[in-house]
Amino acid sequence: MKKSRNITGLGKLLFYARMSLACAWRYKSPSALLKASRFTSIFFRHKLVKMASGEYKLDFYMPRYPSEAFFTALEDKVICRPPRPVSVVLSISKACAYKCPHCYQRKDDPNELPLEILIENVRKMRDFGIVAWAIEGGEPMLRFERLEAVLREVQGLEVWVNSTGHAATPEKIRRMRELGVTGVMSSIHSVDPGEHDAFTGMPGSWKRALDFLRDCQDEGVLVGFNTVLTDREVVDGGIDRIMDLAAERGCDYIQLIHPKACGAWMGKTFDASLHREAIALAKAAQVRYNSSGSRHAPVLTAQVYEESPEMLGCCCGGIDRFYVGASGEVQPCEFVNISFGNLRDVPFETAYARMRKAFAVPCEEWTCQTRAAEIAAVAGDRLPLPWKETERLVAAWQPGTPTKVYTDVGIYR
Repeated sequence: MKKSRNITGLGKLLFYARMSLACAWRYKSPSALLKASRFTSIFFRHKLVKMASGEYKLDFYMPRYPSEAFFTALEDKVICRPPRPVSVVLSISKACAYKCPHCYQRKDDPNELPLEILIENVRKMRDFGIVAWAIEGGEPMLRFERLEAVLREVQGLEVWVNSTGHAATPEKIRRMRELGVTGVMSSIHSVDPGEHDAFTGMPGSWKRALDFLRDCQDEGVLVGFNTVLTDREVVDGGIDRIMDLAAERGCDYIQLIHPKACGAWMGKTFDASLHREAIALAKAAQVRYNSSGSRHAPVLTAQVYEESPEMLGCCCGGIDRFYVGASGEVQPCEFVNISFGNLRDVPFETAYARMRKAFAVPCEEWTCQTRAAEIAAVAGDRLPLPWKETERLVAAWQPGTPTKVYTDVGIYR
């Protein structure tokens, strides 16, 4: 099976030149071209991934080039007024056999959104211009009929599936590939099988995840780790150990997620000094692993770098992304446990409009950190906060520091 490969140096420079010419031909508008060039230029800091299909990935969160999904994503930002989000994280079920202590869905309503309502809203989001889809559970392999129904609606777009591999079969993996899944991410939180299995509460989960990723890779899709490391683990060299394991297994991406005070960790506090040190190390690791000297290493995508002021800042709330929980709650992010409405009760358009009013301008500050204590102060045993509580809470929120790239491009003026 032909594998993806990373491109750096002159090859990457030539690719960006060709892409700029393609954009110029497509838009035939100096203003749109300048905005598109400025927006995509921030991804030049990343390694370029050439997929087995011949398409290219500039960034983990952007659709592959030159797909129509890629150009729609650009148009969502540089042409549409008001700008539209590019991506959604969609949970199709809370069903899961694992017991991860950090689970952001732990306190969510376990009742799944009825399938007909789920599909109706998937179509709405697709037709609205959402082109990058991260589809997850719980464990989506346990509710494969729901996953398959969603995948049929978003064929041709940028689609990633988050799965532990629990309940996966060769037939399910093959069907995902047939339905155009771009990539699969699986949780790996330690290089030590025992430590990982203790974290998930499921014996054999480490080996199962790695076997699952191997089988997906054999079907020709991109694969990677979703990894949560504590601040102490980052400071003690955990990123390099995870990257070594990922390289050994032939992975394409590692998404490094810093700990959040949400879900099962609602109200949790972190050592501020250690947290700052871990963030600095994670940012430095991303720069290092995206350099030409690490060309053959997997691509490290650290959220603390991707959402830093020099990149895209906080993308939640429909700026670039939002979240729809398994029970139908529309949230600004999976890590921000507030809801702008349940799709059982209100149309997607209503919940989305409420959310965009609260998150009108992209800002540098991470909502999952700056608002965690406020959310925890009024949170009960069930999350996310329902719309009426959310409405009262966000009414007092003041905007933060505008994100530089959007200010420079003038997208949100």
